[in-house]
Amino acid sequence: MTVSIQKIPGGFSVDGLELKSGKCGCTAVLPCCYSWSKVKRSGNGFLFTAKTAQPDAEDLFTWGYAVKKEEVTVEVTMEDARDKKIFSGYYPPTLEEWTARGWELMKQEGAREDFGIWRCSACKWLYKNKDQKVLFADLPDDWKCPVCKVSKASFEKVA
Repeated sequence: MTVSIQKIPGGFSVDGLELKSGKCGCTAVLPCCYSWSKVKRSGNGFLFTAKTAQPDAEDLFTWGYAVKKEEVTVEVTMEDARDKKIFSGYYPPTLEEWTARGWELMKQEGAREDFGIWRCSACKWLYKNKDQKVLFADLPDDWKCPVCKVSKASFEKVA
């Protein structure tokens, strides 16, 4: 088998692409976002599911895909929200990332819409490049999260 599969913190690296689980760490301080991502392995198959929609989300859509390379398959299903404000899970790699590595598209439903999303590690608030006047990478180093005031260094790219 030439597809490399490695266990990584929170999930798997499949052919160099990360599939990671993440969930809401609800506390009495933060509101619950009801969002998560989960990756399961069964033999040579990987199933990635995620939900970004909070209870008050109104602009919902679903998307997903299935890809195959040799005897390895990856199936992705996302319940997404255009109006999400926080997200505790992880996005899967884009379909284009898989096909660029020689994976065959088996099926596709809908299309992923969000890219360039950074998440605050403290409060899970999302900085979406498409909604802002300044790209996250161009923010000054002393920029702070508008919700919880942690530094820019506390953000991680999730999409």
